[in-house]
Amino acid sequence: MMILSTKLFWKEQEKHGDIKNKKIDVKNLEGFTVLGDENFAKKAKVKRVLPKWLANPTIISVNLQNLKTKVSEVKLLDKSLRKLLKANGIQYFFPVQAEVIPWLLKANSHTDVIFPRDVCVSAPTGSGKTLAFVLPIIQALKKHSVKRIRALVILPTQDLANQVFKTFKIYAQNTNIDVCLITGNHPFATEQNQLITDNKAFGPLSKIDILVCTAGRLVDHLKMTKGLDLQHLEFLIIDEADRVLEKQPSLQTGKILNLFSLQKRRPPQKLLFSATLSQDPEKLQKLSLFQPKLFTSIVAESGEAPDNIVLNMETFVGKYTTPRELAEKYVITSLDLKPLFLYKLIKLEKLTRSIVFTHSVESAHRLAILLKSLFKSELKIEEISSNLQGKNRSVLIDKFSNGEIDLLVCTDALARGIDLPNVQCVVSYSAPKYLKTYIHRAGRTARAGEAGLAVTLLHPSQLAKFKGMLQQADKQNVEELTIPEEDLEPLGEQYKQSLQELKQFIEKEEKSDLKQTMSAKRKRKT
Repeated sequence: MMILSTKLFWKEQEKHGDIKNKKIDVKNLEGFTVLGDENFAKKAKVKRVLPKWLANPTIISVNLQNLKTKVSEVKLLDKSLRKLLKANGIQYFFPVQAEVIPWLLKANSHTDVIFPRDVCVSAPTGSGKTLAFVLPIIQALKKHSVKRIRALVILPTQDLANQVFKTFKIYAQNTNIDVCLITGNHPFATEQNQLITDNKAFGPLSKIDILVCTAGRLVDHLKMTKGLDLQHLEFLIIDEADRVLEKQPSLQTGKILNLFSLQKRRPPQKLLFSATLSQDPEKLQKLSLFQPKLFTSIVAESGEAPDNIVLNMETFVGKYTTPRELAEKYVITSLDLKPLFLYKLIKLEKLTRSIVFTHSVESAHRLAILLKSLFKSELKIEEISSNLQGKNRSVLIDKFSNGEIDLLVCTDALARGIDLPNVQCVVSYSAPKYLKTYIHRAGRTARAGEAGLAVTLLHPSQLAKFKGMLQQADKQNVEELTIPEEDLEPLGEQYKQSLQELKQFIEKEEKSDLKQTMSAKRKRKT
């Protein structure tokens, strides 16, 4: 009855022109509840309130073309380390290094008086984050003569751990600092022997000063290696921090990060580094950070200094950045012709020293076989995935770095942190599901100030989701690269032949695997 009366009321008002010519005074409409009137006040938007350290970060430029800080000018850094930098061809520090290294050196010059603040660094891949923590740690630990594990560096993958280990070894030259790498590439007993020596008088003693490791292997050693002592730790570094904590939740819940609350001495200084470091206060709270300091990068407009950038913190927090030198494109493809689109893309862009990412080990394997068939001897193509043992992976990565391999087809096992020099292009054959995945894939190219290209192959149905994902990072510069299907028609017969060769190769592999399985079963029975 009330609804009917309301409709009649509005019709009467329309007849007399009350609605068309003036606004209705809603407050004076007795007996009626008017919903959705434009005069109703909108609810005020709740503003995000951030902790002071997140709301006031130190902004770092990602411009690697105009380096201003000479290594020789950073007098806080030991002369011996400056000489080693020069010997390795480093004359200028990247922006992240120029900001973080002096800050850490100053913070650790007064540790006897005051606890050093924890540090979070969010900067694009290839911007020099590794050296930003390696140099201050080596300088701080040079004063010690007794062997203790004083720095622990945790990484998400074997490849990245090996890379960081090599950097530590280079800059620990001419010091008494011993660095150890444990990732599971060697037998457990061998790693234990690298870590601990059994002294008859004093029991188990540390043989090292710096331990570089993967998260899972560290947890294993904490459980089973007698005498592994982290009570003298001065630095806890988590590189690619978000990935480490995703893979090993136990690092959040107390096995590592909260282990040091029971110490009689000061807890270690925590240093967290990542291109996609979470800036969610609730997640960061779990890390028990002490008076944290945030360094973060944004892509400034050309010529704009970081000090002049005004941030909108409501949209800034949680944003990820990519290097200024990175060109980003996407190609619309049909599913059945997707490999052929990739083949044509490689031809058009004349790609070598490039990486192609797929979503699974099986997909990487099949695509590598198909591309080898299509290109014949024209390009050297290999695949790399979690199926490969550590030594074989390292051999392939070294060959690719030396230019002996043109295309690496891989899974996201290679997407995090690993530094492959002079990568021309990264192709996402399988569209990334998450923004983090896209950022880390693209981060394999355009490193250390070099130009690079990232291309994503998309089915038309994936385009809207892909663009929506990019909007999360305020990316407006991703362009479409058009490859007409008509250009693929002359390749039809070649494509059919390659598909047939792929089928035959897979069938041969399956028969071989079946024979091996049956043989293994017979051996177990006998």
